[in-house]
Order: sequence, then structure tokens, then C-alpha cells
Amino acid sequence: MIADDETYMLEAMEKLIDWKNMDCQLIYKAQDGQELIEQMKIEVPDIIITDIKMPLVSGIEVAQYVYEQMLPTKVIILSAYADFEYAQEAIRYDVCGYIIKTSVIEKLPEMLQKAIKKLSGPVEMEQEEEGFSEDIFGKLQKYIANHYMDKLTLSQISNDIHANGSYLSRLYKLRTGQNLFDAINKMKLKKAKEYLASGNRIYEIAQMVGFEDVSYFSRVFKKYENCSPREYEKKLIEEKR
Repeated sequence: MIADDETYMLEAMEKLIDWKNMDCQLIYKAQDGQELIEQMKIEVPDIIITDIKMPLVSGIEVAQYVYEQMLPTKVIILSAYADFEYAQEAIRYDVCGYIIKTSVIEKLPEMLQKAIKKLSGPVEMEQEEEGFSEDIFGKLQKYIANHYMDKLTLSQISNDIHANGSYLSRLYKLRTGQNLFDAINKMKLKKAKEYLASGNRIYEIAQMVGFEDVSYFSRVFKKYENCSPREYEKKLIEEKR
């Protein structure tokens, strides 16, 4: 995912970086940090490239969100100029790299390779032991089955299961082939469709499956179902005629 409030920078990174050659896929473009964070709640990316100064939420605040939620995401920060103070803040939140915008096309591929290398690095020895992995994965599956309708964060799941959040995300992806929150959202939406078929109101359904904001629920629904809750509701009515 990439984020920059300057449209030309988004277009430059999209068109001038050879994503496929680096075994990367650009899945989302945002023009402010808040939009990027909202999208991360829908799907957790492996890598984020974000401008440091944006409206509403800055790139540093995005890095802080990733750090505090213990997401398994590597963050690359872009800046229009070198600033020691910003660089120090970026280090505090364990960002993968800091690039000046004037050299982004030359430097970004190298930084992406660095991020990819970190993502594929070895997991702690004790957590790779098969017995440990089986036990934690079993707990994770049970937890999701019991709590998928709650408003969940990786930090909350990590605290409740007593396991590292980044490890949980990697383990789930390894065992199922799905991102953890993709799986959770699909379970939420399966239940939401049952409620729609039963005639519940959309705003009630949003709350019932763990979404406080009905507009955000609608965006998530459309992402996975290719239609809004309202459109899905209309289809159900037409099918009954």
C-alpha cells in the first residue's frame, strides 16, 4: 500500500516502479494517513510506503499505528527533505527505511528489497517449534470462532492469546493461505448476510458483527462482496418475488 497527498507522487510510484519484477503487488493507494489506516483495518499489507506529511494523519502516525497494533507490516517513510527530528521519530517506531522524494525512483526498489528480506527473515526459534505452533494455532482458531463478531485488533488478540501479534499473523497465513483479518472479515460478512436475509436493518447488522461505523461496514462489505449491503438486500428481495 502507498500513501501520499500529492497525486503526481502516487502516479509516479505506481507507473515507474517495476512492482512485478520485485515480486510485489500494489494493492491500494491513499491520499492521507487516515484513509490508509482505515484500509489496513480491512486488510493488513506486508509493506507500506507513506509520505511523512499528510492531512489528517501523518506518515509518522501511520508508523505509530502499525507499531502499537503490532502489525507484521514494514513501513517505508517518504519525505520532501531530510529532517533529523522526523528520522528519529521514524526509528522509534521501527520503520524499515527513510527516503527523500527526489530520489524515490532510484532508492525505493532497494528499500523494498530490504523490507522483503526482513519479512522473510527467520522467526524466533522457540516459536518455530512444531508443538508450540500447533498449540498457538489451535488457540487462535478457537479465539476467532468465539470472538469474530467483536471489534477486534491484532493487539487485542495478541494480549488475549499471550503470543506475539506479528507471529500470529505469519502463522495464520502459513497455515491457511489467508491473511488473518481477511478471514475474520469474511466470517463477519457471512453472518451479516444471514442477518440481511432475516430482515435486520443495516445499521443494526453493522453493530451486531463488530462495526461501530455503518459507512465503514458498507465499504468492507463492498470490498468482499462486490456490492453494498443495500444492493445485496435488494437482490434478496428480487429473488423472493
